[in-house]
Amino acid sequence: MLAVHQVSRTFQNGKAGFENINLQLQRGEVVGVLGTSGCGKSTFLRVLSGLDPQFEGSIRTEAERPEEAFGMMFQEPRLMPWLTVMDNVTFGFSKKQKKSEALDLIETVGLQGFEKHYPKDLSGGMAQRAAIARSLLSQPDILLLDEPFSALDAFTKMQLQDLLLSIWEKRRTTTLLVTHDIDEALYLCDRIVIMRGQPGQIASEIFINRSKPRKRGDHRLAELKEEILKELDFTKS
Repeated sequence: MLAVHQVSRTFQNGKAGFENINLQLQRGEVVGVLGTSGCGKSTFLRVLSGLDPQFEGSIRTEAERPEEAFGMMFQEPRLMPWLTVMDNVTFGFSKKQKKSEALDLIETVGLQGFEKHYPKDLSGGMAQRAAIARSLLSQPDILLLDEPFSALDAFTKMQLQDLLLSIWEKRRTTTLLVTHDIDEALYLCDRIVIMRGQPGQIASEIFINRSKPRKRGDHRLAELKEEILKELDFTKS
């Protein structure tokens, strides 16, 4: 579905960003990107989404509409405070044409009955649910998630992880998830890419041979977590 070949985007005279990224995503695959701060994870998503066109290398997709292939969800909901939930979800589209799909998504993310509420009336988790619905309305071939639950409390985060997983089970949208949360990556992803350095490069990949949904206390996931921590130099081998 996605092929990234020797893609680089650097700043500060080559000291920040990422370089020489080679990555392929298969249709329906959920791939996590882990790495310490400053290794270029979020910059990589901005390049893929088209928000940052100043890169070197090639990016190819199998999407029928390459210019509309990607959907993006950020760390913050980024809802417009003067618009209702419905208007935020359908922003950029003809609400008349997308109303039925938007209502279905609003129901899917658990916001039925809040269509006419404004962002000030929503909790942080509810706002992120609205952002999930908005990112899916365009039916993207590839969904890009930039630490979407990092600002939420642990309980709400787990609820939204389960929500995201249930949506994936229905739609099988190819997904690239940037996160600092190792447990989140192990719970949601089929494969984890670990980035290191400044500028960042892919240091290793870990495959998670466990069917989804998974048990959060799975002993194999705990073993993989130790392996990832070693890769990131947080434990001694």
